[in-house]
Amino acid sequence: MTIDYQLRPATMEDKEFMMHLEKVNFQNYPKLMEQFDEAHQKHHYDNYFKPKHVWIIEYANRPIGAQSIIVRRKHMVIVYLYLLPEFQNKGIDESLIKIALERAKKEKKPVMTCMFKGDTQGISMCHKLGFETFAEDEVRWRVKWAPD
Repeated sequence: MTIDYQLRPATMEDKEFMMHLEKVNFQNYPKLMEQFDEAHQKHHYDNYFKPKHVWIIEYANRPIGAQSIIVRRKHMVIVYLYLLPEFQNKGIDESLIKIALERAKKEKKPVMTCMFKGDTQGISMCHKLGFETFAEDEVRWRVKWAPD
């Protein structure tokens, strides 16, 4: 059962939360931690964080996660969907992905995203929702969903 969450647009004030959220989500993936150490992460957020495509997920007026979806002319990209560990596996991620897929179906656009290798629950959920793996690298699976 999904908990009752809210979405709000991100602001520049969310930068510290986003860095923390990314860090706790990457900690289970040592290869990612090698690529995205704290110095790299700080540089990235100081220079490139643009909240335009970011939504903060809140529960009880507290940020618990974030998602970024970019809608292009011919497709949609779920850039990321991160949740704090205590809010994972509660149906929030599946609920948000289903909402994105409903929009994509209406707009007749495919949806692409990446999953960390090792996130067997995440890749299983994506396959259950109709995504197919089309590429992979050392740390990620790339998956795509196509409208009917």
